[in-house]
Formats: sequence, C-alpha cells, structure tokens
Amino acid sequence: MAEKTYSVAEARQNFARLIRSAERGRAIEITRRGEPVAVVLSAAQYLALTGERPPFLETLSRLRERLEVEDLGIGDEEFEGLRDESPGREVAL
Repeated sequence: MAEKTYSVAEARQNFARLIRSAERGRAIEITRRGEPVAVVLSAAQYLALTGERPPFLETLSRLRERLEVEDLGIGDEEFEGLRDESPGREVAL
C-alpha cells in the first residue's frame, strides 16, 4: 500500500519531507511499535477515497465560467437535430 514507512518518531522528525512526498502522490505509512496506525495522503487522494467532491452540475458550471463558454455565442439551437431520434435496432431477448 504505502511506498514508505516511518515510525511516529521518524515522522515527527521528517514531517516536511512526508508532506512533500504525499503531495507528489506517495502514500506514507506511520507505525507505532511496528504496527500501522496512520497513512499520510495527498488531499487529492483523500478526496478520491472519500468521494467528497462537488456535485457534477457545480463542477460543470465552474468549468463553463472558467472557459467563458457563454462568450462563444454557442446556444442550444446549434445542437438541435444532431441527435438521432430513431429507437435503434431491435434486439431479441
């Protein structure tokens, strides 16, 4: 799981190095008396594991603002008629 293992005492002495490693995507395992007690992860890895991400529509809205999509003058009418409305092929189940 973790690329590197540190005891609690070692982690205390090398805290800045552990944080830099975590920022680069390397998981760091912390042990106490040889038993794993914690893992240091980057914020991105933590969010990916916990699923704490903004809702899709919020993310899409932010992306559209950042890319200034409204300034392109593209509206829904440019996409009308592009989708095939046919039901598709018949499938025997």
